[in-house]
Amino acid sequence: MALFSPISDILLALLILLVLCRMLGLIFERYGISPIVGNVMGGLLLSPLILNLLASDGDLSVFVSFAIIVIMFQSGVFTDFASFKRYRMTSLVVGTMGVVVSFALIFVLSYWGFHFSLEASMLLAAILSNSAIEVCAVMLKDSRNERLRSIVIGASFVDDILAVFVLGVVLSFTKHSSPLPENIVGGTSDAVTAAMDLGFTSVKVIVFLLVTSYVLSLVVGKVLDRFSRKGFTLLLSIGFIFAFGLGILAKWVGLHEVIGVYIAGLLISRWGISPDPMLARGVSLMKFKETLNSMVVSLFSPLFFGFIGIMLGDALSDQGVSQIGVLLLGVLIFTFFALMGKVVGCGIGARMKGIMPKEAMLIGAAMGGRGALELILIRSSTDEGFLNSYQFLILTVVTLMTILLTPVIYRVLKERLSVN
Repeated sequence: MALFSPISDILLALLILLVLCRMLGLIFERYGISPIVGNVMGGLLLSPLILNLLASDGDLSVFVSFAIIVIMFQSGVFTDFASFKRYRMTSLVVGTMGVVVSFALIFVLSYWGFHFSLEASMLLAAILSNSAIEVCAVMLKDSRNERLRSIVIGASFVDDILAVFVLGVVLSFTKHSSPLPENIVGGTSDAVTAAMDLGFTSVKVIVFLLVTSYVLSLVVGKVLDRFSRKGFTLLLSIGFIFAFGLGILAKWVGLHEVIGVYIAGLLISRWGISPDPMLARGVSLMKFKETLNSMVVSLFSPLFFGFIGIMLGDALSDQGVSQIGVLLLGVLIFTFFALMGKVVGCGIGARMKGIMPKEAMLIGAAMGGRGALELILIRSSTDEGFLNSYQFLILTVVTLMTILLTPVIYRVLKERLSVN
């Protein structure tokens, strides 16, 4: 039985959520664990499952929706183009193979193993096919193997771009089951219709990505150059205007708004690393990153991931005691497949580029962690009714498990394989 009644005062709810999640995040970080896990645990403690102080419905969700926008924007701005450029082809092959193999394994497991719907299976596969660049970066920050670190970070960059594409296709396909005119699809089988819908959606996403990445990059560069001379605060406002604008544009073309927000961050990151005589762009990008990082770490990240913990508590409350065993089995199986998808896929990609087996396996192990992007998409997909509570639980717990297990697996393999 819950100890308290839910808090109705929104400011008090935000205060309690921020204090507890930030505190637990710092404690977890001190012991080498991602603060995301501490944030989620804080929300779980406050959820109806334990203390019952906060619920996932009501005004709190409005603040969390804005937090999603800021965190996704930060993810795009922090994309590491430099690491990708150094080992471009190797990173491209490693990242692509990791996504392809992971997607295939998770989809087969979801659709044929757990008999989830086609839409839910595609979403699970898309979300769990990505690698969290923040997990990779923290884990490898002290590595002396510069090539391995650069390949992993570069491949994570490729993962992010592919994840944006795959998730854009899947979310759009899920929202609009038949975007083609009736006279085109009429009379065809369901499988053919689904394939045609998926192809149409893929083309739409490709066009959107190409237009925003290449055409808008020219406009964005000129606008940012002009306003960067008028002060950093104005430049920051322009950045958020781009983020909101591309988010709205993404929704207009049938994609999820987080896709547009992420691309806005990518455009700013790309602008910041482009050469200029006075290095003004690089300085502005550095300030941009520092400011966004301070905002996310101090406020938006604890609130969002704490809210995920509240949603996790809500979902666990809805599950009966008899379902806990089924849930644990599902978590273990999906976690194994999620980790193996990266070890096998990225390992194959590394071997294709001539990397020795031991280092190839280590690269695959390092790519196993999921993180912020996955939890954001899990929350958005659940809110829109694409995932049920059981699937939400599976995805959330598996994401947290990969965050916890990936550094451990990497360290064990590194010692066993004797790779620097």
